[in-house]
Amino acid sequence: MKYLSILLLLAGAVACNNGGTRQPAATANADSVLQSDIIRPVTDSIRQFPDNPELYYRRALLLFNTNPALAQADFEKAAKLTPANTDYWAGAGEAALMVNDYKKAADYFRQALTTAPGYTYLQYRLATVLIENKAYASADSIANVLAATTEGRDKAFYLKARMAEDKQDTVTAIRHLTSAIHAAGAQPEFEAVMELADLLRSRKAPAALGYYTQAWRMDTTNAWPLYEAAQFQEELGDPANAQLSYRKCIIADPGFEKAYLALGKIYSDKKAWKEAYTYYNLAAKSAPTDAWAYYYRGQAQEQLGNKAMAIDDYAKATSFKKDFREAKEALQRLKP
Repeated sequence: MKYLSILLLLAGAVACNNGGTRQPAATANADSVLQSDIIRPVTDSIRQFPDNPELYYRRALLLFNTNPALAQADFEKAAKLTPANTDYWAGAGEAALMVNDYKKAADYFRQALTTAPGYTYLQYRLATVLIENKAYASADSIANVLAATTEGRDKAFYLKARMAEDKQDTVTAIRHLTSAIHAAGAQPEFEAVMELADLLRSRKAPAALGYYTQAWRMDTTNAWPLYEAAQFQEELGDPANAQLSYRKCIIADPGFEKAYLALGKIYSDKKAWKEAYTYYNLAAKSAPTDAWAYYYRGQAQEQLGNKAMAIDDYAKATSFKKDFREAKEALQRLKP
């Protein structure tokens, strides 16, 4: 399967979005998309060689992330031209999943499996689609098959966890996710680790912190696991360690605005307005169109006695958020 590894990477990116789906990009201007600078050479080749499946497949890969509906049409065309090619059916399934067309996605993954029986990843994706369709018995049957294999064992437990979550059985979901991560060894799925941390956090279990840390170590440029850990530390009443985690967020990603806002709030709660201003100022610089960053910076300015600067920040906040009631009230309070 020549290109399936590329599709796995694309599908992995999509899986970060709550179950692996997203709304399709608008296709009203399909002609203009197919004539864009990157796509046009392949479109021209397709006009010249309309029965070449590889050209449709190549264009589908280019369209996959930005125009999945158009990509789906090209994958389908390639698959109809060469029905024995697993990659074409798998690509059509991934694209259909992207646009939430679960029925077609299931059909395409089943077709792909007829050309590659027992292919673990395709079985996993088919089971994922079946879960989306609430076909839990069929999905569980596939999960049981995967659980009996070395390479599919972690995916089997992840599928079972998804089904348990759908049924609001948090305890069972935690058990299955723990098994999935253990089965994956040194390379668990990032999303599985984060999901387990979130579920443990929902039960106020301190073990969640260890999984957030594990997720961060999988990608030390990603500040989100550290941020979630810091949020949980605050929930546990541990502001000192929360501050340390927020600062680690900033080291991992100096532009991570939420960490600056969180640190600013910690100092605001202590009435340490000078320190609060420092972090709110950094938040505004990191996200120069975020109304809340200006609002909070305005609060700090007001408390520090810098009335004119506070008015300016509140005004900026209302310019970025037209219905910003709190900022408008602050302006009315300060303006003569």
